[in-house]
Amino acid sequence: MTAVANAPRGVGSWQEPFSPYGCNMAFRISAIGPLRFDERLVLYGWLEDRDFAAALSKAGGRLVKSDDAIGAHMGVKSGRVSGRRLGYSQVVNPLYMLSKGTMKPREVITHVACNMAINLVRAARPEPFIDRRGRAVGNLVAIMDIVRGRLQPERAAFLFVNKPVLQSGVNA
Repeated sequence: MTAVANAPRGVGSWQEPFSPYGCNMAFRISAIGPLRFDERLVLYGWLEDRDFAAALSKAGGRLVKSDDAIGAHMGVKSGRVSGRRLGYSQVVNPLYMLSKGTMKPREVITHVACNMAINLVRAARPEPFIDRRGRAVGNLVAIMDIVRGRLQPERAAFLFVNKPVLQSGVNA
């Protein structure tokens, strides 16, 4: 927190329009009104920040970045979802957002293509804390669902789940 307290102050400039990033965004309650996060973007909520911001912008809200804003990210990697579930969301969520008008076709193509490419390329030699193989598997399952006409981002919550074990030790 010392770094935040000692950070140099900006000159009051704004950048607009701006697409906020989840851990670094704040909104006035009066600007949000009845708008809520889309509950269909489950678990880690891949791109839910962009979806929320786009919905707010469509309703007439302003999205700006202030050089004077300072924050500290307190997140940890262990709080993330499995690579397979995230990989699924990397494909399905942008397409779902396109269907509801909170993402443009070019953005969808860029997001999906880049994520799938990096997951496939790095699956052979993944970074220590990133499950690239799992993400690639999730990407492929999502593509299969899309081909079948299934565009349900909430499915990520139910995919790749082990069967629950009852107290007696018998699988449910």
